[in-house]
Amino acid sequence: MRPTLVLIVFIALFGCADEQADLDTTPTVIRTAVLPDQAKDRLIAKYEPLIEYFEMTTGLDFELSIPDSYSELVEEFDEGNIDLAWFGGLTYMQASQKSHAVAVAFRDVDLEFTSCYLAKSTDPRKTITEFAGEPFSFGPRLSTSGHLMPRYFMTEEGLDPEKFFGPVRYSPGHDQTAYWVSDGTVVLGVGNCVIVRSLLESGELGSDDIRIVETTPPYPDYVWATHTSMRESTRQALLDALLGLDPTIAGHREILRSQGANAYLPAGLSDFELVRMAAVQAGVLMEGPDQ
Repeated sequence: MRPTLVLIVFIALFGCADEQADLDTTPTVIRTAVLPDQAKDRLIAKYEPLIEYFEMTTGLDFELSIPDSYSELVEEFDEGNIDLAWFGGLTYMQASQKSHAVAVAFRDVDLEFTSCYLAKSTDPRKTITEFAGEPFSFGPRLSTSGHLMPRYFMTEEGLDPEKFFGPVRYSPGHDQTAYWVSDGTVVLGVGNCVIVRSLLESGELGSDDIRIVETTPPYPDYVWATHTSMRESTRQALLDALLGLDPTIAGHREILRSQGANAYLPAGLSDFELVRMAAVQAGVLMEGPDQ
C-alpha cells in the first residue's frame, strides 16, 4: 500500500472513531434522581435495591441523588445533570416540554393511579364535601397526586379549594400530609394512595391515627424517563431491566413490593394526556406539542 493511501486510511479510521464517540453520549455513571415525595431516608431505603438491580443487570454504574424539591429535579434534568429520573406525571410533562425527556417505563399501578383524602380515624364524615371550612392540605405544589389531579377533579365538580376549605396548606411530601392529619395540623389532607397505604401497612401510622375518606378517579402518574442525549441502546437496557423484574423471583418480588408495583410496563408521552390537559388548565404547562 502506498504511503499516501495508508495515511488516508488512518485518517478515515480515526475520523469514524471520533464520530462514534460523539454519538455515544451515555456517561460512565448513570446519574439517577428520584422525586422527593417522601422523607429522604425512606426514599434511599426504597430505591437503593432497585439501583443495585440496575447495576447488576446492565453492567453500568449508577449514582442516586434526591433533589430538595420537585422543581429542582426538573431544573437539574434540564441542565443535563441527571441522566435518569423518576418523575411524577406533572414533572415528567414539564421535563418533556422543556428538555424532551424520553419516557421509559412506569409501574402497573401508574396506569390508574389515585389520590386519597385523609382524616383522623375518629372523624365520622364520609365525603370531602362535609369538610367545608376545615383546614386542608395538598401535597407539594408540583405533585401530580398530591395537588394537580385532586385540584383538577375538585374543580370539575365545581369545588374551589381556597373558597370551600379553611386555610389551605402545601406539605413537603405525602408522608408529611398524613402526619399533619394525624397530629391535627389539618383536618383533611390529600396524598398519594400508594404512599398512604404503605404507611399504614408498615405500621408507621395506624388505622387508629388516620383513615381514607375518599379516593379520586384514576389518572396516569409516575414514570422513569431518560435525558434525550442518552444512547438508545442504554435506554433499551434500562427498559429491559425494568420489564425483567419477575414477581415469582424472591429478590425481584422484594424490589417490586418496595416500589409499590406488581410489574413495570413500557411508557410513552401519550399515556399522560389527562395529566397534560390538567396541567395546561392549571397554568403550569404550556399548550402545544411536548416533543
